[in-house]
Amino acid sequence: MKDRLKNNIGLKILAVFFAVFLWWIVVNVDDPIDAKKFNVGVTVINPEVITNAGKSYQIVDNTETVTITVKARRKVLSDISKKDIVAIADLREMQDESVPIRISIDGFEGEYKEASANPQNIQLKVENTQKKTFPITAVAEGDPRAGHVVGVMTVYPKTVDISGPESLVNKISKVVAKVDVSEMKDKDNQAVDAEIQTELLYYDAADYLITKELLTSNCDRNGVTVTIDMWKTKTLELNFDTSGIKPAKGYAFAGIEVEPKSIEVVGSPETLESVSQLDINSKELKKKDISANEELTIDIAEYLPEGLALADADASQIAVRILIEKLGTKSIRLATRAIQVVNPTDYKVEYGTEEVELTFSGSKEALEKLSQETIDATIDLTEYQTKGSYDVEVKITKLPENCIYNEGTTVKVTLSKK
Repeated sequence: MKDRLKNNIGLKILAVFFAVFLWWIVVNVDDPIDAKKFNVGVTVINPEVITNAGKSYQIVDNTETVTITVKARRKVLSDISKKDIVAIADLREMQDESVPIRISIDGFEGEYKEASANPQNIQLKVENTQKKTFPITAVAEGDPRAGHVVGVMTVYPKTVDISGPESLVNKISKVVAKVDVSEMKDKDNQAVDAEIQTELLYYDAADYLITKELLTSNCDRNGVTVTIDMWKTKTLELNFDTSGIKPAKGYAFAGIEVEPKSIEVVGSPETLESVSQLDINSKELKKKDISANEELTIDIAEYLPEGLALADADASQIAVRILIEKLGTKSIRLATRAIQVVNPTDYKVEYGTEEVELTFSGSKEALEKLSQETIDATIDLTEYQTKGSYDVEVKITKLPENCIYNEGTTVKVTLSKK
């Protein structure tokens, strides 16, 4: 019996080996080892190694974020997420401004095969610490409620002391406190004054945002306060006095083009209520003997009534274009019975013709409006008080705007006993 067992010992060892091999195949086919990559930010610890020496540091060469490759069985790997991975750079291990990155995966200790970082080290730039004082500029974002503009913005404190790596502090060009004014409203949806707590933003000369991670300031704890006064606005139409425009002979004034046609002003409710338009004096458009269009720029700031200001202080320049066109002519045949007699006599008035032809000059647009119905014609008989026939000049007492009557037309009138 013992001899038989001894004779089969090789087969039994082979059977055990084969069983283990089959188990290994099954495990690795069903749950093989796989790899997965994660982009993870590096946490720096023990910064006092540098800061206690009066120095500052920056992470350079884009090594503040690294690629972590985790190798583990597929089932384990599927449960690992980015938030489980911790990448630590301990400044106590720094060698020549290079610090190795240590990887751990919280909650999966002993369950993963390997975790490696690429790059394997963070690179630092160690330099002197600098401190500078910057003025704080308040900036409004968004649009306030309709009928309002941002008035005075006051920030407290007015300055901020910023400390950090010398090269980074020297990059700061301006410090801004931004506030959203679109949400400043009361229960009736009206814009209201407000006092808002906000954080500071740092910008370089190219207006790019600078990260504050390595910078400290005396405002980090409490931020800054911006007080905002909202002003009510009103739109005023611009009314230009064009009486000073005198075209050359043979030309007509055809109007003006204004850009912008209205302005936004701010002021107290009482002052805004008292004004509906802004009148511009004729001296601004005083032009004589002009025969072509002219363009002018007029500063309207001096015409603002006391207590009003422009909503946009840079919007005081108004472009005005004076339009001049060559006169055209038009003839109108008017029935003589439509002519009104001024200072009539005791004699019967008879006309020698049923119609009289009248000639007018003016712009094309004005002449298009000219008709028998838009003019009033008269004859004055003051000097004709006896019987006879007379050639009496026809006068025009009513005309469409920008039309001129070419005087000198007469009509034959006979005075006889009634």
